[in-house]
Amino acid sequence: MAEHVLVTGGGGFIGSYLAAEHIAAGDEVHILVRPRHQLRSERMLNGAVVHRVELSDAVAVEQCLKQVRPTILYHLATDTGRNARMSSSCEWPSLTGDLHNLLILLSAASRIDRLRVLVRTGSLAEYGSAIGRQSEDAREEPRNSYTLALTAGAHYVSAIQPQLHFPVLTARLALTYGIGQSEAFLLPWLMRRCLNGEVSELRSPDSMRDMLAVQDCVAGLRVLAASSLSGGTIVNLCTGRLLSVRAMADIVAAATSTSTTLIQYPADARMPSQPDVVGGDPSRATELLGWTATTIFEEGVRCMVEQMRAQVAA
Repeated sequence: MAEHVLVTGGGGFIGSYLAAEHIAAGDEVHILVRPRHQLRSERMLNGAVVHRVELSDAVAVEQCLKQVRPTILYHLATDTGRNARMSSSCEWPSLTGDLHNLLILLSAASRIDRLRVLVRTGSLAEYGSAIGRQSEDAREEPRNSYTLALTAGAHYVSAIQPQLHFPVLTARLALTYGIGQSEAFLLPWLMRRCLNGEVSELRSPDSMRDMLAVQDCVAGLRVLAASSLSGGTIVNLCTGRLLSVRAMADIVAAATSTSTTLIQYPADARMPSQPDVVGGDPSRATELLGWTATTIFEEGVRCMVEQMRAQVAA
């Protein structure tokens, strides 16, 4: 039976892939984006209904959900941003934006009788910079406004879950990459510069990251939505493999046939506020969902590079 799916942040990188997979499965798909959001041409999905709504507008959100009446609701949208530092005391309101939006969404969702599940996304960075692969039971140590808001949301959901008629499940994601990702992110930015023969300077070369291919991420989110897990459950969607920024750069250099001399690491470029390790243990996802990331990082990089080369040739 076809699902009615609503994806907040559906115009984003992961959200557009997720929406496309549900469309391919024959589901009715709606995406929620900000009123002024400019949908990139490659993310304009045939078959998806676009709703331009501010998540901070409680009335508009409730009207949207009453119109869509979703059976599955994915919450991927965030407002806090990815600032590498913690807000100062005079900026505390910036910490509550995402939590405020989540509460509005939960309130509206509680009035949709046929809603079966709400899946929200978090980040492995919520665990802080602890060495090793962190399990879902580890105490969080958020280091910036973005991860603090995500952590607060996970705990709030757990507290109010008994009042909801549907389970709210949290997927803490590894750093997700893939074809179509903005060049504001490290991998596509570095690939483009390597293909252009430009010198690139990278920060924190010894920082370790778990890198998750977007197709594996989407598969995990869909399996989570189809599961019968109890509300409040947190699951890491990650590979369990940690790569240093330097190692990733070497892999990109090899895939683009670029000399590693074009990739430089200035001694004074380190960002101390950035977690040294962003990794997680995927065991719970495997045990409870039967999900495992299948894309090898080197293969994912090769596919991205081939796509960039094809764009240039076109």
